[in-house]
Amino acid sequence: MKFVPREKIYENYIKKLSPVSTIEILDVREALGRICAQDILSGEILPGFNKSTFDGYAVRAEDTIGASFETPVVLKVKGRVEMGKTFKGEITSGEAVKIPTGGFVPNGADACVMIESTKEIGNTVEIYAEVLPGENLVRYDEDIREGEVVVEKGERINFGHVYTLLSLGTTTIKVFRKVKVAVISTGDEIVEPESAKELTQIRDGNTYTLVSWLNLFPGVEAKRAAQIIDDLNSLINSVKEALKDNDVVVISGGSSVGEKDFTTKAISSLGEVRYHGTWIKPGKPTVFGVCDGKPVLGLPGKPSSFIVSSYLFLFPILKHLAGQKDFLPAPAGMVKIVDEVQAEMRRERFLFVKVFKKDGKMCATLIPGQSMLISPFKKADGIIALPPGEGIRAGEIREYYRFDW
Repeated sequence: MKFVPREKIYENYIKKLSPVSTIEILDVREALGRICAQDILSGEILPGFNKSTFDGYAVRAEDTIGASFETPVVLKVKGRVEMGKTFKGEITSGEAVKIPTGGFVPNGADACVMIESTKEIGNTVEIYAEVLPGENLVRYDEDIREGEVVVEKGERINFGHVYTLLSLGTTTIKVFRKVKVAVISTGDEIVEPESAKELTQIRDGNTYTLVSWLNLFPGVEAKRAAQIIDDLNSLINSVKEALKDNDVVVISGGSSVGEKDFTTKAISSLGEVRYHGTWIKPGKPTVFGVCDGKPVLGLPGKPSSFIVSSYLFLFPILKHLAGQKDFLPAPAGMVKIVDEVQAEMRRERFLFVKVFKKDGKMCATLIPGQSMLISPFKKADGIIALPPGEGIRAGEIREYYRFDW
């Protein structure tokens, strides 16, 4: 087993995998979370007209110079703007038009006065506040300009993209097809969750939990393909079968170097093991292979190693294959660590944390537990990274990686 830094895995393994190229056309209303397959340009200007940001009066800003509660400016009310309609005519000096929030600002007007700073008397309005040109309105081209890229190729489609596209009248979008993942569970000691078990057996939480986690991402279609005993031929046949209809195969367990750890042998018989072992804790014995041009990943069976390896390596692989341009793990923010952590080994370490807010600051406390335990995970919001050989003094600020997609 030869250990390498995770950056080497990213550069020489994940980045060199070939993303899917098949494109699907979806209704924008069904595309949330998918990966955009082409740059999308706006065919319109938004909002397309000068729009009031408050209820009030559209005016010429120069007519309000010097206006105050002591010395109001009196303007003639020329009419009112109806929502969804333009205003016929033009405002000239000494005139105002009543306008609702989001209403069309009449030609000739270059500002709006909030209704709280006015009082309508008959066919006139008293103005109690001076406004500047452009105040309390959105210019016709301030939001989106024609020809502007509103969604980039490789972007994961979010709520804002959907809102923008529908506002522009774009109702279909090209996305990359979903990445298909098969997860294989291994181990003589593993039984199904609903099964009665012997004292030393383990119900399979790893693979079912991973499949549920992966299927939260709309760009992935994951399934548990098989549960097999520790037998090399059975594993080879299961991987071979999974490769037929899937883009990625994940093997849970058997990634170390024990007598019954067959993951590397199975991958080698069907393709090539690129790396076996990465310089992190937990997750050291992760296996990275390629069979039939497809990634086959061997994840360690210990719960903490399984979770961390999935987050640091499997998730980036799937995002990259799905066509997402930003696919490497990125910090969700900075947190203040309330605990002290002793410096240890030369490996990069990842510690499970619970995040909370105290005195207006985001803080995190460590969740203790050995790698074989499962109870810490229900409390963990994510992980923090410790460079090789480093510890943490209580009160230090560190990057925090949240457990989400």
